[in-house]
Amino acid sequence: MTKTLTFKNEELSVVGNFLGTLSLKNKASRGRTKLIKLISAKNDEYNEERKDALEPFIMKDEQGNEVEGDKPGLVRIIEEKQDEAAAAINDIDDESAVIEFTEYSEKMKALYDAIADYPTEFSDTDAAIYDLLMDQLETAFENEKDGEK
Repeated sequence: MTKTLTFKNEELSVVGNFLGTLSLKNKASRGRTKLIKLISAKNDEYNEERKDALEPFIMKDEQGNEVEGDKPGLVRIIEEKQDEAAAAINDIDDESAVIEFTEYSEKMKALYDAIADYPTEFSDTDAAIYDLLMDQLETAFENEKDGEK
């Protein structure tokens, strides 16, 4: 049975960053490392999709080069296309990123078990990210229990 976690594209980096802050040992730590790699790969795809979606809206100079934005690394969007660009980005941000982890199931189960009883309290944003991650892990591993019955 294929095991997956599903996040919105815009949630990928915050989940990955959160995982990096946890103090884990042994198999749970290895599960975290595998999950961060999988999240990173999906995040790279997401960033590429964002870049491609913005391409038609980017202001170009006479030579066809992108016009740099106010901050380094940013580009300037054509003024009258700002709303279209924002809508395109919002669509991509809200798309689901499905992370398949079947081959790492044992390590992910160890990660799930370790963070289910994590000894530190979470607050604010970390609490919301923890809840999001746990919802996905619980769903993945509860389906496994249902399949065993």
